[in-house]
Amino acid sequence: MHQIIIEKITIPYLKTERTLRIYLPPNYEEDLLFPVIYMHDAQNLYDVETSSYGAIWDVHTHMNNYYKMHGQGHIVVGIDNFEGRHNRLDEYSPWVNTTIKEDELLQGIHEDVGGLGDDYVDFLVKVLKPYIDNKYKTKKDRTSTSIIGSSMGGLISLYAGMKYPEIFSRVGAFSTAAWFAEKDLLMALKDYQNELVTKWYLDIGTNESSNDKRDDFDDLYLTGTQKIYDILREKVADENLMLVIDKGGIHNEKDWSKRFPAAIEFLLK
Repeated sequence: MHQIIIEKITIPYLKTERTLRIYLPPNYEEDLLFPVIYMHDAQNLYDVETSSYGAIWDVHTHMNNYYKMHGQGHIVVGIDNFEGRHNRLDEYSPWVNTTIKEDELLQGIHEDVGGLGDDYVDFLVKVLKPYIDNKYKTKKDRTSTSIIGSSMGGLISLYAGMKYPEIFSRVGAFSTAAWFAEKDLLMALKDYQNELVTKWYLDIGTNESSNDKRDDFDDLYLTGTQKIYDILREKVADENLMLVIDKGGIHNEKDWSKRFPAAIEFLLK
């Protein structure tokens, strides 16, 4: 039987505690070491009662099925997002968005957002990973370390993969909110150079927008992910890059859950 461990960790740059939600596979008690997947927005991974929007990724079910199919258990370390909609935007982008308060892509934002992404990614690598490696039975090498997220979590996962290729060898970006910092993100991808082999999973739905006031929002999601794919395609071997376009797919945990099994099949094999 799998386990979900709930514990706290201190965020140094905010001087506050954050909840971790850690999945341990059914065979965790065996004398083995396990690969680790780091995920964001942990409130939405396992439990409907903690989910922000009433749906979950159902990660534990998918990982149990993966274990049954392949005989390989994984640890999944989910870290809760920075509470509050604007705070989450701050933490999942290293770049500041100075136009969001005017372009009406998201409602109710009246100030610049973003800019804590470097602090957050540094925390993942320099604080969280050593903590997990010390406390749990992990495989510590890069080939056993993945990072996966959706929307803004997709953006910061891509950035983490670029900034720390020596740490993360598998990157999953679901429904990436590239529009939030598209110019900066694409420039970083163009500058990205890495001799280590990294696998990149990208996906996007065709009905991503939840803002009816902007008819072009779906297109912003689609074209942003396509641009990311086009740049990576010039740098990454075909077998290490996957793009899924989900016709009719919308921007929620239910659809990310639907696509998760194929994503981990590609990333983890």
